[in-house]
Amino acid sequence: MKTKQSAVDLTDLAVGIIVLGIVVTIGATILLNMRDNRLTDLTVLTTANESVDVSATGSDTFANTWVSSTSATCINASNAAAVGSGNYTITVDSVAGVGTITNTTVSAGYNFPWNCTYTTYDTTRADWALADNAATGIAEYGNWFDIIVIVGVAAVILSLIFMAFGRRDGSEGNVAY
Repeated sequence: MKTKQSAVDLTDLAVGIIVLGIVVTIGATILLNMRDNRLTDLTVLTTANESVDVSATGSDTFANTWVSSTSATCINASNAAAVGSGNYTITVDSVAGVGTITNTTVSAGYNFPWNCTYTTYDTTRADWALADNAATGIAEYGNWFDIIVIVGVAAVILSLIFMAFGRRDGSEGNVAY
């Protein structure tokens, strides 16, 4: 007398995917907190006379990331005349550290581009760069997580199909489950 094989138990697969997601999320959170807590301890560097063009779009981003302040000094590139601080605002994205300068008086008669001087954090220090690089690497895992889930589901479906139709016992042509 033949016994039927039990159905595929997907509990281990589901638990494994959930545990993997939780571990990666906790790891990324810890690394980002370590990185962000060390940011204000870093040396402040000055970027001098970076050319920004806020004439057409009204805003431009600074080339260096991790801008440390929302203040800058800007001058006209063509005649070195100072641009008053009331003519622009600077915002800093707290997640990526990117600084954006926005011209608040687009038709103020100032020549473009402007040369701006601003400060950034020196992110080359090892204790900050290590946590940043690791957090960036773990963040890339999120791009692969969907693919891993899809491949896992496809493997389960294929295994169920092969269990149902893949093996036949030679005696009576019946499907063995």
